[in-house]
Amino acid sequence: MLSIIEIRLGYKDSFPLDLKISIYNYLVTYLIMKKLIIISLTLCLVFIGFAFLILFEASFDKTFNWWSSYSRDNEGLPYSPYKIRREDSAKIRIDEANQVKFIDDHIFWKGKGAIALPEITKDGKLVKLIMKSKGNGYSENVKAVVTGSMGNAFELGQVKVENGEIHGVEIVKTSIWHSSPKLFWGEEELPFSGTIEKRFPNGQILTQNQYLSGEMHGKSERFNESGIPIYSKDYKKGLKHGTHIYWFSEPMDPESYIQIKYETLWSKILEEAKEKFGTEYGKQESNKWIVENYKLDGGSFQVRLLEHWENNQKHGLFEGFDRFGNKTFKDEYKSGLRIKHRTFDKTKTKSFDRRVEKK
Repeated sequence: MLSIIEIRLGYKDSFPLDLKISIYNYLVTYLIMKKLIIISLTLCLVFIGFAFLILFEASFDKTFNWWSSYSRDNEGLPYSPYKIRREDSAKIRIDEANQVKFIDDHIFWKGKGAIALPEITKDGKLVKLIMKSKGNGYSENVKAVVTGSMGNAFELGQVKVENGEIHGVEIVKTSIWHSSPKLFWGEEELPFSGTIEKRFPNGQILTQNQYLSGEMHGKSERFNESGIPIYSKDYKKGLKHGTHIYWFSEPMDPESYIQIKYETLWSKILEEAKEKFGTEYGKQESNKWIVENYKLDGGSFQVRLLEHWENNQKHGLFEGFDRFGNKTFKDEYKSGLRIKHRTFDKTKTKSFDRRVEKK
């Protein structure tokens, strides 16, 4: 082996003995490591195979169900429900945010006015109930329950009543506290993760909204019956966060389009779609193809309104346009406060800068 290396490297004389020993040791180590890596990978594959047989009884359905459960609340994992699940909006239900309800079982009078607020961990788990208002007129026969989204996951114990006022509530069993309404699908007990869609009779998507753990998270989109986009909004954990764009529905051909056979590029693409899709023309897939190819050939849809949001507050530029692309107004917001405003029309231009005015 060393002689071959010497010849390939162009050495007429042989390597020195100590160099030969070093090269030999390196080659032996390399071959051993290569074998160990192959053996380790083989053992891993065998282990995974046995785990698949034992845990999931060699059932791909059980494996898929386990992965769906494990990745339910994760937006980044591949093949998670958030990425691949799509359901019809007809079966959705929305459960309200959690709150504590006090029930006075006294026959002749009922207390009122008690309000308990949650103290939660960073992970959202309820650890304590703090009495914001103790109320008045309560008897000793008062019980407390958690209502709203997954309220049955909580169990509240003794309610401490003194002189008709509620001073505290015992927590027997805790869970994740939902401070906002959650979306569920069908009779499922856990909040929905995935995409909820609604369609026109022709199959074209009307709306599609992404949800993570029952909250709007990702894109919220709406289309007309021809598949032309009406708006696209970004959400994060139920809050407006990111860019919101609204469009006019009229197609705008590029200035470079030359009328030969068809009056407009849009009519040209429509005729091509009729030939390509036949009886499926006018449905979801053909409409999607039409819009995509129209844009690829330089066509567009004029933006009507452009917004920027951060944690449910207006933050950044807000701009309006007419159907010809002329700007109608331009505002600038910071943490919900408008700091600049300018309007555009044929006769005058108005503007102000709040920071300048303060000076």
